[in-house]
Amino acid sequence: MPQSIDWPRMGPSQPRRRRFVLILVVLAVIFFFGARAALSYYVDVLWFRSLGYGDVFWKTLNLRWEVFTVFAAATFIILYGSFLALKRAHLSDLPDGHTTIIGGQQVKLPVEPVLRLIALGVSLAIAAASGAAMMTEWTTLALFWYAPSNTATVVDPIFGKPLNFFLFALPAWQLILSWLLTLAVITCALAVLFILIAGGARMLAGNLSRHVTLPWRGVSIALAFLLLGIIVKNRHPSRI
Repeated sequence: MPQSIDWPRMGPSQPRRRRFVLILVVLAVIFFFGARAALSYYVDVLWFRSLGYGDVFWKTLNLRWEVFTVFAAATFIILYGSFLALKRAHLSDLPDGHTTIIGGQQVKLPVEPVLRLIALGVSLAIAAASGAAMMTEWTTLALFWYAPSNTATVVDPIFGKPLNFFLFALPAWQLILSWLLTLAVITCALAVLFILIAGGARMLAGNLSRHVTLPWRGVSIALAFLLLGIIVKNRHPSRI
């Protein structure tokens, strides 16, 4: 009778050694990219101060990091919140662990903790990438936020919108809608992944039949948000 062991099984010194190496790698990466960014910012500060526009540089820097923080945090909350909601909807279909035989021993691979760890890492990575991408578009958002409030300008004869709307508001709304549409696509992919995991678990357990339907509620809700985003993005400019 083969023994059942939990994987991974590590000695008492291995976790500390791996944690120490991981911390060193992370610190080295942060130091490398942080030093380059700090040097670039320092050169920019010197240049702006030489022209007498030091306050402009710091205002620009604050705006860029505010955009990064807001969109990175919102992206992480939406993605990881979607994962938690989908996991709760499929909780009864997720296996506690998958057992495989390695070297004559049964090794139990945990499913839910691994999924949670992967979702956390992927959500953080996508949040950082999304915040960095939106930070490059900070001028579009700044023009929208600091647009002149005077609406007594030239009005477009077709859409009935003032010129300020097309110059400042419309580009920002299109940018935000594109961001939301991208998150909707990622959420749909996550919902499909849960369906595949649930279907695979039922197939391994022998419970997948014509009379047992998979829970498509998560996919339906995610697809509804995706279609809503497509409709809003392609709607008439006068209704934005």
